[in-house]
Amino acid sequence: METRAAYWESRIKTYGFQRVTGLSLFEMTMPGEGIESLGRAFCSMGDAGVAFHLVCSRASSQGLEVLLLAPAQFTKVIEEHLQEIAEGAGVVSGRTLASEMVFFQGPHFGDRYGIVDTTLRALAAKRIQMTAMACSGSCIYLVVPEGRSEEAVLALSDVFEIPKAVSHKRSVPAG
Repeated sequence: METRAAYWESRIKTYGFQRVTGLSLFEMTMPGEGIESLGRAFCSMGDAGVAFHLVCSRASSQGLEVLLLAPAQFTKVIEEHLQEIAEGAGVVSGRTLASEMVFFQGPHFGDRYGIVDTTLRALAAKRIQMTAMACSGSCIYLVVPEGRSEEAVLALSDVFEIPKAVSHKRSVPAG
């Protein structure tokens, strides 16, 4: 069960934007019965020291669509493991894209749908294409093509507010 909330601010607050560069996005569609092979591949990749920034999947009419986002330094290792899956499970399609990620969170992200709407409008206004997106709790994760994360942050900065820390110093009499 999912809780939905609606919250409105003229300018939505966020705690700031984080960028991660030098990533590879692996996309593949595989038959649902290949999930066991994928699980074994994750274990092997973990043993090889591969760390993922984002993993998502969804069922489709063609099978299971899987997205893996990892540092580009692991591209060869991941592609080798995915090739083994492809040979064993019959992967329908797959590709690797040089990517970057922007992620952010805020105090009112129980309204993820409104936040996502604002995010997508901001990116579209600047013609920044997104290759993947995920929401989890109060976080929004955006995957953009290599070289576009800085532009994405600037576009998002136009519509989201990052509150400034306010220092409340009290005068205390000496003595």
